[in-house]
Amino acid sequence: MNPSSGFEGTVKPEWLTRDAFACLLDRIYDAGCENLFRQIALKVYDVFKIPFQAIFHGDTTTFVLYGKYKDADPDTDDVAAPACGHSKEGKPNLKQVLLGMVTDRLGIPLLITVRNGNQNDSKWNHAIIDSLRDLLKTATTTVTYIADSKLTTAPNITKLIKNGFQFVSLCPANFEKKLAERVIRSAYHKNAWVNIGTYRKPRTIKLVEYEVQEFIESVCGTVCRLLVFRSSESKKEAVKALDKEKNEILGLIKVSTGKEFFCEADAQKEITTLQKSLKNRIWTVQCTLVTKEIEIGKRPVGRPQKNPKNLPKSLIWKIEAGDLIVRQEKYDLMHWRNESFVLITDVTADHTSTVDILRLYKEQKTVEDNFSVLRRPAMVDTLFLKLPKRIVALITLLSFALLVQVVIRILIQRNLDAMEEKPGIDHNGKPIERIGLKKIVRFLGYYTVVSEDGEQYYICKTRVHRPHLKTWLKLLEIDIVS
Repeated sequence: MNPSSGFEGTVKPEWLTRDAFACLLDRIYDAGCENLFRQIALKVYDVFKIPFQAIFHGDTTTFVLYGKYKDADPDTDDVAAPACGHSKEGKPNLKQVLLGMVTDRLGIPLLITVRNGNQNDSKWNHAIIDSLRDLLKTATTTVTYIADSKLTTAPNITKLIKNGFQFVSLCPANFEKKLAERVIRSAYHKNAWVNIGTYRKPRTIKLVEYEVQEFIESVCGTVCRLLVFRSSESKKEAVKALDKEKNEILGLIKVSTGKEFFCEADAQKEITTLQKSLKNRIWTVQCTLVTKEIEIGKRPVGRPQKNPKNLPKSLIWKIEAGDLIVRQEKYDLMHWRNESFVLITDVTADHTSTVDILRLYKEQKTVEDNFSVLRRPAMVDTLFLKLPKRIVALITLLSFALLVQVVIRILIQRNLDAMEEKPGIDHNGKPIERIGLKKIVRFLGYYTVVSEDGEQYYICKTRVHRPHLKTWLKLLEIDIVS
């Protein structure tokens, strides 16, 4: 990498106005955002000699917007217009746009799409298959596409097979007449779990132990493997889910048994309502009515009379509940669902083992990590994006910044892996073996590159990190040091 390349001529701060930035966004959009990004992203492999693997991860996220925008047609893909939809940021009252991304296993973003905020993920996956086909016309190996459960629909799987793509996805509950539920039941009745070792939980040093059972089914005209996984962590989560369900049921019972009724019919109605609310729950309860006499009215204030008159009494009805009665079949099914998950794939066992299928799916986190970078708060001037095309162009521009950061992470990690003795450039001089993007950005932020009259020199903000400059430049494969 040569840092001498940069802006041609002088760039004055007063030129960088909002109007100039708006013109830049217009030019980016007119150049074709998706194609422009794809072409540059593909160049990364040649320029930095990164091996290309035909294994891709796809996912979507949303960006909320503030202000008034015209309503969008969910069936129109010409311009990504802001619209209300399923908010992944928990802000359903605000309009949004949908960002879709496809990355390789290293996290390099190859495809970036911006769509209407009310487009669903299944439709996005259906369209992205065409983009992948166009991207990989000259691919010499089988393409494997990995996405979450929104990929798993009959039209999507049929399209993947038609294009010769393999897939790995989470099998949703309602797919193919509850296929996931059927194989989960089979797995627990068969009870032939195979321990496949441990997997490190993301962002922790905690190891999670996994077990699996495999089933073969014909899905959409092709033979698929259904892999039922459960882990030491998911077993704990299942217990928590059952406890939560039980506490919710006890809460409903407590509300009903705490009421008093002056009419037997009202009490019976409350029992009916309670039983109806427990109809599909895994616990139910038997209720009975009890009566009790209570005094009506109040005694006069002051000293009590020697022979006070008895106050009139009234009969009230209360509900008494017995012990909880478990519906064993529902209990087992809820337990199994929360303790396990099903991956569906047409990748054969000869090609990829069960352990590697799990690993491939877990690498879906690479896309989520990229989204977290894009959504990270940044201090900038206010930008007014009235035109939808400028929203698309801005997100594309942010995606270019993401691409640069991902390449930096790959270069640094690649060179760290090649070193027998790891450099002591971490805090307190500790050696670094693996490093995340957030820490890389923080460390590189200590240094400033100044270009003047065709020359570059470096300034370090802290004396502690100044000696590490050459090491960072070496990790970044920058061969010019002034």
